[in-house]
Amino acid sequence: MELKDYTEEQLKAELKRRVEQRKAQKAEEMKTAKRCRNCKHCQAFGQSWYNYYQCIVRTYGKKRVFNYSVRLSQKACDKFEWKEDVEPNNN
Repeated sequence: MELKDYTEEQLKAELKRRVEQRKAQKAEEMKTAKRCRNCKHCQAFGQSWYNYYQCIVRTYGKKRVFNYSVRLSQKACDKFEWKEDVEPNNN
């Protein structure tokens, strides 16, 4: 079948289904990916509408020690350990 054989409603429904499938897949990947926010050494700080994460084991500064502030999507460092509530799916 060619594209012209489908109605506009069928095409919209298929596009919507694919977008929802992609969103679900990305959410699952972010849940199980090795990201700093999944590490037990990172803690969330900030307001309820805006959180930022700080890595407790990674520090910088010579005179005063500061913890690294990490983005939600930042990949995990070499000191990464899974949080107890977020374990990877090993299927």
